[in-house]
Amino acid sequence: MIDAALIDLTHHLSRQPPAIVSPSLALRGAVTARASERLVRDAERWNADWARDAETQVDALRARLETEPVATRELHQLDRLIDLLAEQTDAQAATFRNLEKRTRRFLKRVKAVAPNDAVRLAAERDRLFAAYARSCLIRFELVLALRALRASHDPAARSGPVFTDSAVLEDYLRAPAA
Repeated sequence: MIDAALIDLTHHLSRQPPAIVSPSLALRGAVTARASERLVRDAERWNADWARDAETQVDALRARLETEPVATRELHQLDRLIDLLAEQTDAQAATFRNLEKRTRRFLKRVKAVAPNDAVRLAAERDRLFAAYARSCLIRFELVLALRALRASHDPAARSGPVFTDSAVLEDYLRAPAA
């Protein structure tokens, strides 16, 4: 039974990235730089820990799948987990796009009043958003890994298309119906 590995992975995936955008900090000058630096460090550390833990959990799931018979019910559970993670990743990306739009408007207003502050804040925003984008990318890569793992243990998946070009395979895996 792979239930325990699926439960462990599901629990791990429920951890959300830390909040790394705080518009109220932008009004406090030097405090912003220190706070942003701390937020970026925390986000980068969280990303690294989360990615490492996710890899460990997926490896445990892979080991269980290779050593134990896989029931149809367990494949359905894995499908559900993949769907939930994909939805979570999409929601996180939507939040990111919303914050990006709001921050862009905010920086435009700051630039009109204090151009030097706008340049500094834009640089801080870019570092924060890079950490946030990394979090989205890690989750997306995990979705792809779980889809590949799922397909390797599903007898019905053996009749699908065969790819010799990695770019074509990547396009296929990134498609919503993959």
